[in-house]
Amino acid sequence: MKSNSRIIVVHLITKLELGGAQLNTIYTAEHLDPLRFDVYLLCGGGGLLKSRLVNQGRLITLPALSREIRFGKDLWALFSLMRIFKCLRPQIVHTHSSKAGILGRLAARLAGIPVIIHSVHGFSFSPFQSFFKRNFFLLAEKFCSRLTSHFIFVAQSDIRLARDKKLVAANFSLIRSGFPLKKFIGPPDDLAILKKKYDLPDGHFVCGVVAPFKPQKGLFHLVEIAARVIRQNPEVIFFIAGDGEQRQELENELQRRGIARNFRLPGFIKDVESAMDCFDIGVSTALWEGLPQSLVQLRLKKKAVVASAIPGNSEVIRDGVNGYLVAANDHERFASAILKLTADPVLRKQLGDYDGEDFSEWDVAVMVSRQEELYQRLLLLSRFEA
Repeated sequence: MKSNSRIIVVHLITKLELGGAQLNTIYTAEHLDPLRFDVYLLCGGGGLLKSRLVNQGRLITLPALSREIRFGKDLWALFSLMRIFKCLRPQIVHTHSSKAGILGRLAARLAGIPVIIHSVHGFSFSPFQSFFKRNFFLLAEKFCSRLTSHFIFVAQSDIRLARDKKLVAANFSLIRSGFPLKKFIGPPDDLAILKKKYDLPDGHFVCGVVAPFKPQKGLFHLVEIAARVIRQNPEVIFFIAGDGEQRQELENELQRRGIARNFRLPGFIKDVESAMDCFDIGVSTALWEGLPQSLVQLRLKKKAVVASAIPGNSEVIRDGVNGYLVAANDHERFASAILKLTADPVLRKQLGDYDGEDFSEWDVAVMVSRQEELYQRLLLLSRFEA
């Protein structure tokens, strides 16, 4: 380790794809006070965001770290993480995402790291998973909770779940997943240019979705819902800003149903704030997650939102006030809510313009400041206890 007085912090995440948890992690790594913190970011292979820190010499890639459960590869990743931690000798290891959180916390404990923090961006276990996978991750989380100095939650609902599953005692904080709020406030860019860019004909109604193509995002429920909407209004377009492992399967299903022409799948969009200007409403069919940044961003853009009635979403979307909350698997009701907004511009504006919301907690500067305070407090406590 370099001889200096700065606190060495290592952040660990499974993959640097374009998503809220990943941006949250990178924002923190980029903006922690460089006079007080020496920051490294470890991640698995792949991901569009890897270039953000690689030029600063602060990114370490670990190809063995992947989302899939592969015990041989995972064991190699565990030992690799231990070696890296012993080499860097950080005072703090801060993990994000499920797989990196499990392996990273175990490796940090074995390497003797004094402060181990885990950010919960939604838990890895869910009723929608297979019995084996759900219980495997729950047991792993229970084991790793004993290794964790402190938890950071982005959603109140996950705090309640963690308490219910006895994963936390008093060792947690609520720190929202921050981003630059100003990018999502203000007048839109030239809509004609944007609509031409994304092949959105005038007169069509655009339902915007911001989500990677993962099982937890419920995109095949979205297809079922969209099919019902399109049958009644063929001029509705579903625009999904994202990409991922389910892309080919999703495209095949759209072709099979004959509704591919009503979908736009441009992939990950870095300036998603501009794409949102093309949306008439926002839609989320997520089955489980913490609290997605995209819902806050859509509300900053004054878009009415139809979202799945999962706990995290209800912290932003108030049913009948700034949008609608509907079970993602209730395809008829979900489609009806979309069609209601499609047909009623006055209602759409009423819900979209609702201003009884305070999103200051989501500002990236607030998030980083609270994490800096937490780091110093936990490190001081660890020294006192030692």
